[in-house]
Amino acid sequence: MNRFAIALISALLLISGETGAQERITNYIPSAKPERIVLNINGDPAATMAVTWRTDTTVTESLAQIIFNLPTVFPADSASTVKGSWQDVTADGVTARFHSVIFTGLRPATTYAYRVGSGSGASEWFTFKTAEAGNDPFTFLWLGDSQGPISLYARVIRHAYRTTPDAAFVLYTGDLVDGGSSAKLQDDEWGDWHRAAGFIFSEVPVVATPGNHEFYDPQVRQKRDLNRFWRPGFTLPGNGPAGLEETAYSFDYQGVRFIIVSSDEMLRSEDLARSQAAWVEGLLKDNPCRWTVMAFHHPFFSTSARRDNKVVRESLKPLVDKYGVDLVLTGHDHTYARGMTLPEGVIGKGNQAGTVYVVSVSGSKMYQQDADQWWESGLINTQLWQTISVDGNRLTYRAYDASGAVADQFMLTKKKDGRNRIGVPPVNKK
Repeated sequence: MNRFAIALISALLLISGETGAQERITNYIPSAKPERIVLNINGDPAATMAVTWRTDTTVTESLAQIIFNLPTVFPADSASTVKGSWQDVTADGVTARFHSVIFTGLRPATTYAYRVGSGSGASEWFTFKTAEAGNDPFTFLWLGDSQGPISLYARVIRHAYRTTPDAAFVLYTGDLVDGGSSAKLQDDEWGDWHRAAGFIFSEVPVVATPGNHEFYDPQVRQKRDLNRFWRPGFTLPGNGPAGLEETAYSFDYQGVRFIIVSSDEMLRSEDLARSQAAWVEGLLKDNPCRWTVMAFHHPFFSTSARRDNKVVRESLKPLVDKYGVDLVLTGHDHTYARGMTLPEGVIGKGNQAGTVYVVSVSGSKMYQQDADQWWESGLINTQLWQTISVDGNRLTYRAYDASGAVADQFMLTKKKDGRNRIGVPPVNKK
């Protein structure tokens, strides 16, 4: 075969491959029946709750019903109907309609039943509980990167829920999905992510921050735009810096201030790094809560020798030190590491605690640890999930592996002067 013929065949095969790629359609075709139903904290968690779901475009109204979770059988028409909004997303061969409703005026510490959709197209009834109005004890779940094949991650989120079904919410620190590639469509990744959790996110609110993989374009990885399914697929708070709504935000939950930062946008924009740092300082300076937790994707201190998130560290660590942030939760490195640092110039005595930094991973994509060791506890090739419980002046942290065994733990006790002691928590009675 001559060179011309070989070149012609190669060109035809390339064109055919590109055409085939363009014609690929998601495995998750939407219908009139609500799916991907997910709760989100959107404002005051004692008085509001948001819910988002997906249908096809034949559904022209965004309706949800809500009622106190009565012990008796109740007729559907006794529930209050709330109207929301929708937006369409066309991608991966289909157009899906994402609906959003925010329930407001709710009572604190109250369990509600709700469903989305209407008539024969309505979902089943789900339940959720609002936060207490005060500083009562609570527990939340935290998971690092779930990115990658979802099949092994599924056992982690399900085990976490089985063990802590009363979790106030589940926090994700970025890279929920890979962001699409030639091998996997973006919509398939989100479909897999929701399928792994089943009904869990319909009853346990999701608090999520985007990672770098939520900004990759599936065709051109160098092009960085927020994943097209992020804002339509969640209804997160819009109280962050201008332009970063639903990617950088904060909320208070029963005596804890949570500050969610979009670290990938800090790394790519000096302006967004400055605006987020100024916003974070405002939240730390005027903070009525006893405890403060920050969550973002890129760690100050990496477990990888080739990674140095300098902009994030230099923008935020001085604030963490100045205002005494208790806990910083991150992902990105696909290993587990937990360590503690005191502000510069402070010499620790006894069990005095500085800010505790943790990196974790829940999915099956794993890396090695080859950085200069800053961590006191470290693991590789281990999928993990974490429970964090706050009860008055005590914060108890436990990391579990995929088998349910305790992999790491500590307890912070806040003293009257605002400083923390670190120690081992009492025996877990679960």
